[in-house]
Amino acid sequence: MDHAGYNHDLVPSSPVTGPLTSTARSGELLPHERQTPTPSGGGLKEAFDFTIRTPALLLVLWLTLGPLSLPLILVSPKLGVLSKVLITTATLFFTIVLPIALTIYFSHFAVLPALDAIRDANVRGGAV
Repeated sequence: MDHAGYNHDLVPSSPVTGPLTSTARSGELLPHERQTPTPSGGGLKEAFDFTIRTPALLLVLWLTLGPLSLPLILVSPKLGVLSKVLITTATLFFTIVLPIALTIYFSHFAVLPALDAIRDANVRGGAV
């Protein structure tokens, strides 16, 4: 009885006896390809090295993760010292200074007038 086996993926494949091809035949979900292991391993270290050497990817990480991406930005060999200082300063501004400034602004221009209106209504005998 010939059983279908799993070759490191989720699609069952039957044992191949002939030469492997890289094009899918009719009825196949995935083509049979011979995967040769890379000499560097293709693991986490390679992904980390690729990430810190790609400025566009660092920008995307910074825009999505904010301060959590700062360690990757600081160890990146592609960015200069001035870029790292500017990115760190912008991150501190957007995560600390801007929320405090917006809180003060909205409390002064939105909440205080509403509280004054409620206080004036209560002095005149209630809001009802």
